[in-house]
Amino acid sequence: MAADLQGRTAVTTGTEKALRGSTKSGIWLQEHTRLPVTFGLPQYTSSSINKTRLRFDIFLHVLLGLLMLVRLAPGMTSLLGMNAIALRRWDLPHPRPWEYAWVFSLIAAVVGWRSTPQNNALLLKQYMLGTVIFGLIPVVFGFIELSDDMYDYITERKYTYVMFGMPAVVLWALFLAICTQLHGFGLYFSVVLLKAWRPRFDKLKAR
Repeated sequence: MAADLQGRTAVTTGTEKALRGSTKSGIWLQEHTRLPVTFGLPQYTSSSINKTRLRFDIFLHVLLGLLMLVRLAPGMTSLLGMNAIALRRWDLPHPRPWEYAWVFSLIAAVVGWRSTPQNNALLLKQYMLGTVIFGLIPVVFGFIELSDDMYDYITERKYTYVMFGMPAVVLWALFLAICTQLHGFGLYFSVVLLKAWRPRFDKLKAR
């Protein structure tokens, strides 16, 4: 009985020492780093996960942009006055204005990628603004421009242009649908990251 009581007392004493040690460590960390001490670290976990998601989203955005540059190559060489006979053999439809506008969203993608290593909220906000202006707005105009052609294709299977062996209206619609999802997820991940980074910037302002 006495041995059991001594064992329990030793366990209790050891637990109390461990708690005091962890409390002192937490106080030291809070004093020397000026960061909130939380055992779960939810804001840092959220930041790490969503930065990975945003980078993957931007990676897909850049891949889609490279495909668009290939599609626009004949039109761009023509605008620059270059005589690229090999590109003209592709016989692609003339580029639409919204396609040229959307290409500039690649600049926003680069800015968004650069914002993640140092948790730069200013660059992330610029990425969001560029995504809306050069990403979503051209996509909306693209859907409006394709609405009549898409209706004719769905109802009567009529189409005017062929691109890479397929009806151009189908490829355009598929491209716009993918862009809508990529830009939507990119903006969502950006908003989540801004919320996760906010405690850090509040601490920096308080110094």
